[in-house]
Amino acid sequence: MFTHLQQLQRITIWGVGLIGGSLGLALKANGFKGERVGLGRRLSTLKQALARDAVDVITTDIAAGIRDAELVVLGTPVQHVPGFVARIAECAVGGSSHSRKPDGAQGPGHREPSKTRIVVTDVGSTKVATVKAVEERLIPRYREVVAFVGGHPMAGSHETGVGAARATLFENAKCILTPTGNTDRDALQRIEDLWKFVGAVPYRLSPEAHDLLIGAASHLPHLIASLLTNSVAGVETGCEKALDYTATGFRDTTRIAAGSPEMWTGIFTQNTEVLSALINGMVDNLIDFKNLLQTDNHAEIERVLTEAKTYRETLRSS
Repeated sequence: MFTHLQQLQRITIWGVGLIGGSLGLALKANGFKGERVGLGRRLSTLKQALARDAVDVITTDIAAGIRDAELVVLGTPVQHVPGFVARIAECAVGGSSHSRKPDGAQGPGHREPSKTRIVVTDVGSTKVATVKAVEERLIPRYREVVAFVGGHPMAGSHETGVGAARATLFENAKCILTPTGNTDRDALQRIEDLWKFVGAVPYRLSPEAHDLLIGAASHLPHLIASLLTNSVAGVETGCEKALDYTATGFRDTTRIAAGSPEMWTGIFTQNTEVLSALINGMVDNLIDFKNLLQTDNHAEIERVLTEAKTYRETLRSS
Protein backbone atom coordinates (compact mmCIF):
# COMPACT_ATOMS: atom_id res chain seq x y z
CA MET A 1 0.00 0.00 0.00
CA PHE A 2 2.84 2.41 0.79
CA THR A 3 5.30 1.27 -1.87
CA HIS A 4 5.66 4.79 -3.28
CA LEU A 5 6.41 6.26 0.16
CA GLN A 6 8.92 3.53 0.90
CA GLN A 7 10.74 4.43 -2.32
CA LEU A 8 11.46 7.94 -1.07
CA GLN A 9 15.11 8.43 -0.26
CA ARG A 10 14.90 11.63 1.76
CA ILE A 11 12.21 13.35 3.85
CA THR A 12 13.05 16.69 5.47
CA ILE A 13 11.31 17.84 8.63
CA TRP A 14 11.70 21.60 9.00
CA GLY A 15 10.98 22.28 12.65
CA VAL A 16 11.60 19.22 14.81
CA GLY A 17 9.37 19.97 17.77
CA LEU A 18 6.52 17.91 19.18
CA ILE A 19 4.83 17.27 15.81
CA GLY A 20 7.96 17.16 13.68
CA GLY A 21 9.81 14.99 16.17
CA SER A 22 6.87 12.61 16.52
CA LEU A 23 6.66 12.32 12.74
CA GLY A 24 10.33 11.42 12.54
CA LEU A 25 9.95 8.80 15.26
CA ALA A 26 6.78 7.41 13.66
CA LEU A 27 8.39 7.15 10.23
CA LYS A 28 11.18 4.97 11.59
CA ALA A 29 8.88 2.95 13.86
CA ASN A 30 6.69 2.10 10.87
CA GLY A 31 9.56 0.98 8.68
CA PHE A 32 10.66 3.99 6.63
CA LYS A 33 14.12 3.20 5.28
CA GLY A 34 15.04 6.55 3.75
CA GLU A 35 16.92 9.41 5.35
CA ARG A 36 15.09 11.70 7.81
CA VAL A 37 16.61 15.18 7.76
CA GLY A 38 16.06 17.61 10.62
CA LEU A 39 16.20 21.27 9.57
CA GLY A 40 15.88 24.24 11.90
CA ARG A 41 17.51 27.38 13.26
CA ARG A 42 18.52 26.15 16.72
CA LEU A 43 21.34 23.64 16.67
CA SER A 44 20.67 22.72 20.30
CA THR A 45 17.13 21.61 19.43
CA LEU A 46 18.33 19.71 16.39
CA LYS A 47 20.96 17.91 18.46
CA GLN A 48 18.24 16.86 20.89
CA ALA A 49 16.19 15.51 17.98
CA LEU A 50 19.22 13.60 16.73
CA ALA A 51 19.87 12.17 20.20
CA ARG A 52 16.26 10.98 20.39
CA ASP A 53 16.58 9.32 16.97
CA ALA A 54 13.80 11.49 15.58
CA VAL A 55 16.03 12.29 12.59
CA ASP A 56 19.13 10.82 10.96
CA VAL A 57 20.95 14.03 10.02
CA ILE A 58 20.60 17.65 11.10
CA THR A 59 21.46 21.01 9.60
CA THR A 60 20.69 24.70 10.03
CA ASP A 61 21.42 25.36 6.35
CA ILE A 62 18.20 25.56 4.31
CA ALA A 63 19.72 24.70 0.94
CA ALA A 64 21.51 21.70 2.41
CA GLY A 65 18.43 20.64 4.33
CA ILE A 66 16.18 20.40 1.29
CA ARG A 67 18.78 19.18 -1.20
CA ASP A 68 17.59 15.85 -2.65
CA ALA A 69 14.51 15.93 -0.40
CA GLU A 70 11.47 14.52 -2.16
CA LEU A 71 9.14 15.57 0.61
CA VAL A 72 9.39 18.44 3.10
CA VAL A 73 7.16 18.71 6.17
CA LEU A 74 6.99 22.16 7.77
CA GLY A 75 6.54 21.78 11.52
CA THR A 76 6.90 25.54 12.03
CA PRO A 77 4.44 28.17 13.37
CA VAL A 78 1.73 28.90 10.80
CA GLN A 79 2.81 32.49 10.17
CA HIS A 80 6.18 31.28 8.82
CA VAL A 81 4.85 28.68 6.37
CA PRO A 82 4.41 30.86 3.23
CA GLY A 83 7.87 32.37 3.56
CA PHE A 84 9.48 29.00 4.14
CA VAL A 85 7.74 27.47 1.12
CA ALA A 86 9.08 30.35 -0.96
CA ARG A 87 12.59 29.67 0.38
CA ILE A 88 12.27 26.00 -0.56
CA ALA A 89 11.16 26.93 -4.07
CA GLU A 90 13.99 29.42 -4.48
CA CYS A 91 16.54 26.83 -3.35
CA ALA A 92 15.03 24.23 -5.68
CA VAL A 93 15.37 26.61 -8.63
CA GLY A 94 18.79 28.01 -7.89
CA GLY A 95 20.42 25.56 -5.45
CA SER A 96 24.17 25.53 -5.23
CA SER A 97 26.15 22.44 -6.16
CA HIS A 98 28.75 23.01 -3.47
CA SER A 99 29.54 19.88 -1.50
CA ARG A 100 30.79 21.91 1.47
CA LYS A 101 29.40 20.84 4.82
CA PRO A 102 27.59 23.90 6.24
CA ASP A 103 28.24 25.27 9.69
CA GLY A 104 26.32 23.34 12.31
CA ALA A 105 25.49 20.38 10.08
CA GLN A 106 25.95 16.85 11.35
CA GLY A 107 25.57 13.75 9.23
CA PRO A 108 26.44 12.69 5.68
CA GLY A 109 28.14 15.06 3.23
CA HIS A 110 25.84 17.15 1.07
CA ARG A 111 24.76 16.15 -2.39
CA GLU A 112 24.09 17.70 -5.78
CA PRO A 113 21.04 19.99 -6.05
CA SER A 114 17.63 18.36 -6.29
CA LYS A 115 16.43 17.68 -9.83
CA THR A 116 13.02 16.32 -8.78
CA ARG A 117 9.85 18.13 -7.80
CA ILE A 118 9.61 18.67 -4.04
CA VAL A 119 6.28 18.01 -2.35
CA VAL A 120 5.78 20.32 0.64
CA THR A 121 3.16 20.11 3.37
CA ASP A 122 2.65 21.77 6.73
CA VAL A 123 1.05 20.89 10.06
CA GLY A 124 -0.46 24.27 10.86
CA SER A 125 -3.78 24.85 12.59
CA THR A 126 -5.04 27.52 10.16
CA LYS A 127 -5.37 27.09 6.43
CA VAL A 128 -7.11 29.92 4.53
CA ALA A 129 -4.34 32.51 4.95
CA THR A 130 -1.57 29.94 4.57
CA VAL A 131 -2.88 28.21 1.45
CA LYS A 132 -3.75 31.49 -0.24
CA ALA A 133 -0.33 32.98 0.42
CA VAL A 134 1.51 29.85 -0.70
CA GLU A 135 -0.48 29.47 -3.89
CA GLU A 136 0.04 33.12 -4.76
CA ARG A 137 3.81 32.67 -4.39
CA LEU A 138 3.98 29.31 -6.16
CA ILE A 139 1.66 29.81 -9.10
CA PRO A 140 2.76 30.12 -11.77
CA ARG A 141 6.39 30.80 -10.89
CA TYR A 142 7.44 27.63 -9.05
CA ARG A 143 4.92 24.97 -10.05
CA GLU A 144 7.57 22.98 -11.91
CA VAL A 145 9.76 22.50 -8.85
CA VAL A 146 7.45 22.57 -5.81
CA ALA A 147 3.95 21.29 -5.03
CA PHE A 148 2.16 22.25 -1.81
CA VAL A 149 -0.57 20.44 0.13
CA GLY A 150 -2.02 22.05 3.25
CA GLY A 151 -2.11 19.65 6.18
CA HIS A 152 -3.13 19.60 9.83
CA PRO A 153 -2.68 16.49 12.01
CA MET A 154 -5.12 16.72 14.91
CA ALA A 155 -2.70 15.28 17.41
CA GLY A 156 -1.21 18.15 19.34
CA SER A 157 -0.58 18.54 23.04
CA HIS A 158 -0.07 21.28 25.61
CA GLU A 159 3.48 19.93 25.79
CA THR A 160 6.02 21.36 23.40
CA GLY A 161 9.41 20.41 21.98
CA VAL A 162 10.99 17.27 20.70
CA GLY A 163 11.41 16.02 24.26
CA ALA A 164 7.65 15.38 24.33
CA ALA A 165 7.60 13.66 20.92
CA ARG A 166 6.47 10.05 20.64
CA ALA A 167 6.16 7.58 17.77
CA THR A 168 2.51 6.79 18.57
CA LEU A 169 1.23 10.38 18.53
CA PHE A 170 -0.61 10.03 15.21
CA GLU A 171 -2.16 6.58 15.68
CA ASN A 172 -5.88 6.83 14.79
CA ALA A 173 -5.65 10.63 14.85
CA LYS A 174 -7.52 12.68 12.27
CA CYS A 175 -5.31 14.51 9.79
CA ILE A 176 -7.04 17.17 7.73
CA LEU A 177 -5.73 17.94 4.24
CA THR A 178 -6.95 21.08 2.47
CA PRO A 179 -6.57 20.72 -1.31
CA THR A 180 -7.82 23.39 -3.69
CA GLY A 181 -8.39 23.45 -7.43
CA ASN A 182 -4.70 24.28 -7.78
CA THR A 183 -3.44 21.27 -5.78
CA ASP A 184 -1.44 18.64 -7.64
CA ARG A 185 -3.29 15.31 -7.32
CA ASP A 186 -0.12 13.21 -7.16
CA ALA A 187 1.24 15.43 -4.41
CA LEU A 188 -2.03 15.12 -2.51
CA GLN A 189 -1.86 11.34 -2.73
CA ARG A 190 1.71 11.35 -1.47
CA ILE A 191 0.77 13.39 1.59
CA GLU A 192 -2.23 11.17 2.29
CA ASP A 193 0.06 8.16 2.11
CA LEU A 194 2.52 9.83 4.49
CA TRP A 195 -0.09 10.30 7.20
CA LYS A 196 -1.63 6.88 6.70
CA PHE A 197 1.86 5.39 6.99
CA VAL A 198 2.28 6.80 10.51
CA GLY A 199 -1.20 5.70 11.60
CA ALA A 200 -3.31 8.84 11.02
CA VAL A 201 -6.68 8.96 9.26
CA PRO A 202 -6.72 11.62 6.49
CA TYR A 203 -9.77 13.78 5.82
CA ARG A 204 -10.18 16.35 3.05
CA LEU A 205 -11.72 19.77 3.69
CA SER A 206 -11.54 23.09 1.89
CA PRO A 207 -9.32 25.64 3.65
CA GLU A 208 -12.45 27.64 4.52
CA ALA A 209 -14.30 24.67 6.02
CA HIS A 210 -11.16 23.72 7.96
CA ASP A 211 -10.79 27.12 9.56
CA LEU A 212 -14.46 27.30 10.54
CA LEU A 213 -14.69 23.80 12.02
CA ILE A 214 -11.28 23.80 13.71
CA GLY A 215 -11.85 27.35 14.89
CA ALA A 216 -14.82 26.01 16.86
CA ALA A 217 -13.31 22.65 17.84
CA SER A 218 -9.81 23.81 18.76
CA HIS A 219 -9.13 27.55 18.64
CA LEU A 220 -12.11 28.71 20.72
CA PRO A 221 -11.52 26.09 23.47
CA HIS A 222 -7.89 27.17 23.76
CA LEU A 223 -8.86 30.82 24.01
CA ILE A 224 -11.50 30.08 26.65
CA ALA A 225 -9.04 27.99 28.66
CA SER A 226 -6.55 30.85 28.60
CA LEU A 227 -9.08 33.50 29.56
CA LEU A 228 -10.53 31.26 32.28
CA THR A 229 -7.06 30.79 33.77
CA ASN A 230 -6.45 34.54 33.79
CA SER A 231 -9.90 35.23 35.27
CA VAL A 232 -9.45 32.77 38.14
CA ALA A 233 -5.93 34.09 38.76
CA GLY A 234 -7.45 37.52 39.39
CA VAL A 235 -9.81 36.34 42.14
CA GLU A 236 -8.49 36.75 45.68
CA THR A 237 -9.49 37.86 49.17
CA GLY A 238 -6.66 39.44 51.04
CA CYS A 239 -3.84 36.92 51.10
CA GLU A 240 -5.99 34.05 49.83
CA LYS A 241 -6.06 33.29 46.09
CA ALA A 242 -8.56 31.25 44.13
CA LEU A 243 -5.71 29.53 42.29
CA ASP A 244 -4.60 28.01 45.59
CA TYR A 245 -7.93 26.18 45.87
CA THR A 246 -8.28 24.80 42.36
CA ALA A 247 -8.62 21.04 41.94
CA THR A 248 -8.87 18.49 39.14
CA GLY A 249 -11.81 20.21 37.43
CA PHE A 250 -9.87 23.43 36.94
CA ARG A 251 -6.73 21.58 35.88
CA ASP A 252 -8.63 19.47 33.32
CA THR A 253 -10.48 22.49 31.94
CA THR A 254 -7.42 24.70 31.58
CA ARG A 255 -4.74 22.14 30.65
CA ILE A 256 -4.45 23.39 27.08
CA ALA A 257 -3.72 26.93 28.27
CA ALA A 258 -0.16 25.70 28.87
CA GLY A 259 0.42 25.58 25.09
CA SER A 260 2.99 27.74 23.31
CA PRO A 261 1.94 31.44 23.38
CA GLU A 262 3.93 32.14 20.20
CA MET A 263 2.23 29.35 18.29
CA TRP A 264 -1.28 30.25 19.47
CA THR A 265 -0.80 33.96 18.78
CA GLY A 266 -0.08 33.04 15.17
CA ILE A 267 -3.12 30.75 15.02
CA PHE A 268 -5.51 33.32 16.51
CA THR A 269 -4.33 36.17 14.29
CA GLN A 270 -4.62 34.04 11.14
CA ASN A 271 -8.20 33.00 11.92
CA THR A 272 -9.46 36.34 13.19
CA GLU A 273 -12.77 36.51 11.32
CA VAL A 274 -13.90 33.03 12.31
CA LEU A 275 -12.71 33.39 15.90
CA SER A 276 -14.40 36.77 16.28
CA ALA A 277 -17.75 35.29 15.21
CA LEU A 278 -17.29 32.38 17.60
CA ILE A 279 -16.48 34.78 20.45
CA ASN A 280 -19.70 36.69 19.70
CA GLY A 281 -21.65 33.44 19.94
CA MET A 282 -19.96 32.55 23.23
CA VAL A 283 -20.68 36.00 24.66
CA ASP A 284 -24.35 35.58 23.73
CA ASN A 285 -24.44 32.18 25.44
CA LEU A 286 -22.88 33.62 28.60
CA ILE A 287 -25.34 36.51 28.68
CA ASP A 288 -28.25 34.12 28.19
CA PHE A 289 -27.01 31.92 31.02
CA LYS A 290 -26.49 34.93 33.25
CA ASN A 291 -30.13 35.86 32.67
CA LEU A 292 -31.19 32.34 33.65
CA LEU A 293 -29.30 32.71 36.92
CA GLN A 294 -30.74 36.13 37.64
CA THR A 295 -34.30 34.92 36.98
CA ASP A 296 -33.75 31.76 39.04
CA ASN A 297 -34.79 29.60 36.07
CA HIS A 298 -33.86 26.17 37.44
CA ALA A 299 -35.53 24.20 34.67
CA GLU A 300 -33.74 26.00 31.85
CA ILE A 301 -30.39 25.90 33.64
CA GLU A 302 -30.73 22.15 34.01
CA ARG A 303 -31.71 21.83 30.34
CA VAL A 304 -28.55 23.66 29.21
CA LEU A 305 -26.36 21.50 31.45
CA THR A 306 -28.10 18.30 30.35
CA GLU A 307 -27.62 19.20 26.69
CA ALA A 308 -23.91 19.76 27.26
CA LYS A 309 -23.59 16.51 29.22
CA THR A 310 -25.25 14.60 26.36
CA TYR A 311 -22.93 16.11 23.75
CA ARG A 312 -19.89 15.31 25.91
CA GLU A 313 -20.93 11.70 26.53
CA THR A 314 -21.61 11.19 22.82
CA LEU A 315 -18.13 12.49 22.05
CA ARG A 316 -16.52 10.24 24.64
CA SER A 317 -18.33 7.13 23.40
CA SER A 318 -17.26 7.79 19.80
